[in-house]
Amino acid sequence: MAASKEEINILLLGETGAGKSTFINALANYFKFNSFNDAIFGDIDVLITSRFTITNDDYEMQTITVTSEDEDEYYIVDKVGESSTQKCGVYVFEADGGRVIRLIDTPGIGDTRGIKHDEKNFENILKNISQHEYLNGICILLKPNNARMNITFKFCIQELLSHLHKNAKDNIVFCFTNTRGTFFRPGDTLPVLKRQLQEFKEKFEIEINIHKDIIYCFDNEPFRFLAANKKGMKFTDDEKENFASSWEKSAKESERLLRHIKNCTPHKIIDTVSLNNAKQTVLLLREPLAEIGKNIQENIVEIRKLKEEIQRNDFTNQELKNKLYVPHIELKIIPLDRPKIVCNSSECQAHYIGTTTRICHVKWKDLHKYILDLYGTMIFGKCASCGCPAKNHKIIYYKSITEYSENIDENVENELSENKIEQIYKQDHIKMLQEKIDQLKEQQDKVNQIIIKFTQFLMQNAIAAFNDAYVEYLDYIIHLEREKANTSENYDNNILEALEEIKINYDEEVKVIKEMIENNESSSCSLSSEDILELEQQLYDLPNVGKYLQAIKEEEKKAFKYRERRHKLTNMLNSLTKVFTKANIWNCS
Repeated sequence: MAASKEEINILLLGETGAGKSTFINALANYFKFNSFNDAIFGDIDVLITSRFTITNDDYEMQTITVTSEDEDEYYIVDKVGESSTQKCGVYVFEADGGRVIRLIDTPGIGDTRGIKHDEKNFENILKNISQHEYLNGICILLKPNNARMNITFKFCIQELLSHLHKNAKDNIVFCFTNTRGTFFRPGDTLPVLKRQLQEFKEKFEIEINIHKDIIYCFDNEPFRFLAANKKGMKFTDDEKENFASSWEKSAKESERLLRHIKNCTPHKIIDTVSLNNAKQTVLLLREPLAEIGKNIQENIVEIRKLKEEIQRNDFTNQELKNKLYVPHIELKIIPLDRPKIVCNSSECQAHYIGTTTRICHVKWKDLHKYILDLYGTMIFGKCASCGCPAKNHKIIYYKSITEYSENIDENVENELSENKIEQIYKQDHIKMLQEKIDQLKEQQDKVNQIIIKFTQFLMQNAIAAFNDAYVEYLDYIIHLEREKANTSENYDNNILEALEEIKINYDEEVKVIKEMIENNESSSCSLSSEDILELEQQLYDLPNVGKYLQAIKEEEKKAFKYRERRHKLTNMLNSLTKVFTKANIWNCS
């Protein structure tokens, strides 16, 4: 699929302290204002809340905080050495005509909490970029005169290219921040960078040649000046002149950067066969597969009821005519008008949405912030709406419903229309109903086998402690079925008994997998990313099941827009205009 001519996707990576957040804030204002003087007298845009210190004219250190409308000052990370970006943030600049520049911000590499946090951060990064068809640019932000960047830089490049196809290297550029002190040059970092790239060429056969078109130098100080100026801090005319010069150089550099990224061949994410993509697929499908297990059992129960009814009774031709169908309960996806927070706790007393989900009532503004992993309903670790622990909650963008129908076989329908009811034998229909039951049981066995393989894959590739979301959701469904059994006289216990049997068999299989892993016996039967993709396709090929799962995957993709912060560019007479008109930035074919 060709890359969109109206979207440019740029991934920002860098070590902690490289200034990505300030870089994004500065970039937003380069887009907005024609000049530094316009920015001084205008309202600067703040996309990411940040805090920095600056020396005032009395040579005293003063802390300046700029706050985004979508964030709160309380949630700024204060600890030295920690990344101010704790989750991936997606910032979308929208221009007229549906044109979009999307910046994907990431947690800083070189997390002071250790390599495991860096690994988990990369999982989060890869999950976010997998929501897009392609990347136009991969910007690695570095500090100038940093002679000790070896470990973090090596980790950054190695992890990135171990998950993406090697041709992603052609989309990499290096952006140096705070370069005013090095006369807008990379400084001592450049020879270190060259040495590292030479090592990658020799060890990993990844060749990235340094040249002017992939080196960009910026200064973040003009934005900090603007923020301090808005807070009332005074500066001399000479200082303002210096900041204005830095602004002009950085603004021009941003135009040059966008022109280069526009000319890069977009890196197609679909070309990437990565462990992370497979893991995200498995995680997405686990709860729906538990729902499917219940749906299969409901269908088996309904068909068996009809079969036994026909076996027990002597129907007249007309009565039999009314029984010549196959009952079918179909799972369907209904998109919600907006996301909702729901509680999965079996003890929760909040209101139901659908049949298996309880909804907690939250104001839209708070909900949107919660979606962005900032804050919302969770007060002191509990939900303000239902009182359950925060960990029992999740965000949903759609709900599952069931729809009952009575399907008539095409051959039977033809004979019914010709009033040939006498030619249709009772035993034929009983046999056909039994065949449907057998097909559903085979389908359940297939689903069970794939779930076990999914679990094995996750356990073998887990970075952190393995959390079995499938069994947790299956327990939740079983709990709801027990409630029905206790409150309804007409409840068919076969559904509950079948679900409990599925769980028992699953637990036994998981126990075997755990023993294999503990005894280092799992390597001989380990699953690859390609195996997972094949298993996923097998699910899609199953009647009814595949349609439902594909609908879920599509809705999850659509829901990603709620995690983006969209920034409308209302003033088109700015630096971007030059890029639009001179460089024809949207010609990405």
